Amino acid sequence: MFCQHIRSMIKLKDVIGHVNELNHFIISNQSKNEHLQHRLRLLVDSFCTQRLPKSTNVFGDISGRKFDHVEMDEREKQEENVQDTEGRIPRRFKPSMGQYAKMMKLHISKKDLNSALKVLDLMKENRDQPTMYLYNLLMRSFAMQGDIKQCFSLYNKAKKRGLQPNAATYTCLFNACSVADNKVVALEHLNNLRQSLYQKQVLLNETNYNAMIKAYSWHGKIAEAFQLADEMKDRRISIGEITYNSLFHGAISDKEAGLRHALIVWHLMRLNNFKPSLTTYNLLLRAIRDTKFGNLKPGDVLLSGFDQTKISITDRENPNLLALPPVFSTLVPLKEKRNVMQYNTDANNQKLPMNLNDVLVDNRLILFGGLEGFLNRMFDDDVKPNEKTITLLLDLIPNTVVAENQLIHVAEKNNIELDIDFFNMLIKRRSVRFDYKAAKEVVSIAEKKRLSPNVMTFGVLALGCQELSHAKEFLEGMEAFGRKPNSVIMGTLIHTACHRKNFEYLLFVMKYMVENRIKPSEQTIKCVKDFSQGLSKINKPTGKYRFRKQKYMDKNIGKFEEQYPKWQKMIK
Repeated sequence: MFCQHIRSMIKLKDVIGHVNELNHFIISNQSKNEHLQHRLRLLVDSFCTQRLPKSTNVFGDISGRKFDHVEMDEREKQEENVQDTEGRIPRRFKPSMGQYAKMMKLHISKKDLNSALKVLDLMKENRDQPTMYLYNLLMRSFAMQGDIKQCFSLYNKAKKRGLQPNAATYTCLFNACSVADNKVVALEHLNNLRQSLYQKQVLLNETNYNAMIKAYSWHGKIAEAFQLADEMKDRRISIGEITYNSLFHGAISDKEAGLRHALIVWHLMRLNNFKPSLTTYNLLLRAIRDTKFGNLKPGDVLLSGFDQTKISITDRENPNLLALPPVFSTLVPLKEKRNVMQYNTDANNQKLPMNLNDVLVDNRLILFGGLEGFLNRMFDDDVKPNEKTITLLLDLIPNTVVAENQLIHVAEKNNIELDIDFFNMLIKRRSVRFDYKAAKEVVSIAEKKRLSPNVMTFGVLALGCQELSHAKEFLEGMEAFGRKPNSVIMGTLIHTACHRKNFEYLLFVMKYMVENRIKPSEQTIKCVKDFSQGLSKINKPTGKYRFRKQKYMDKNIGKFEEQYPKWQKMIK
């Protein structure tokens, strides 16, 4: 600290001034000791570029001799300017680096990133140099929001200050690319950064590779993700749960062939004796639900070089592509579809599907051990299913009441608390297949579990109101619960009435909306308008009592044509 003060006090112009004074002293004073005077002249002459004339009485030469001027570099000029124009704030009056970090963390915890950025401005005012740790704090916060522009801006500013980026810096940048919404921009930055690190021969660690794999996977670049996994293996970097789960994300992003990639990742885990976690199982279920096999066929090898991953064909056991080796059974019931199903004949002249996608028609779990087999595999790995697992399985089991009740029993057996959203999905599932009686039974099951219906519950129950009496009962039930139907629910009722061409039902709902001041959506208005324009196309009654039916229909059409203009005015 003392040396720093001394250095700040000594300036180039002061040194020049002292040398000039010394020179003047030597020339203007006649020393008695000629030997000492001669040595002093030699000392001064070593700094000079031009000697004084012999006569010291020449006007203008008394100031001394001319000296070389050495140009200062940029940093010296800045320091000289600061010392001349500003006073240095004592260290005791400024925050420490730890206090700067706490200020940033406080703003970040409040999600006020603009204020966190202003801490850098405060450091500039205090003439303190930010550290790479502070830049990493900011980059991590912006990375969580997918703000690529701000992250890379901070990264470049840190490099301009001469700071050395570290492993945490690169992880932040990779994560920013992962979360970014703009796929093109994210991949461009990701590829450029990856290429730059390779050129600089920066050694990446396990966390860096996992972040890169996640970024490529989330943007659908499954080939690059697998390439990075191979690179980790070549460099003998540990491949763990995060790596495998990131590869599963990449498989899910490929809707046409993602299930094949998911099976490859699964068998890689098994061959490396890695036990999957609950997250891994849930990701596998997402892949089964959302993706297809691509061109995968019975007899194909999932992992080249590993014969134990060949899909063997048998007629003795249930199919299970998760087993090692994966098994496809000829006992699988195939749903015949004209011009869609193609067959291949093996050595035993047994008919097999050319593509495994043809099997996943009614039961997507049929090739993975079924519901019971899949759950048993989870229990063998000491993995307990959670609410998310049960919800994913609901979309994969056969579309029957028996299978659905079996799934609810599994949840109860494992003490898994299902929320009202699960039962809303079950109501919708049964309503879509027109099993309205079974859909209403779900409400009783939810009540036994002491779950209160929400607006989504009434929304899916509205799908089952196929008659006027059902709609009246439904609306009365909502009022009893203290709920008011919204425009979506009323739109569902109107759509049903128009579809069934039930004039009484339609007029009742229109009147109910006016009385309760429920504004219809644009879709609802269009539905009623299309119904009005299609009245002339309604088929006339035929058969017995056709004249009576026609008279009744004409009467209803007249009522609707009378009420529809009034309804249009009132809703405006």
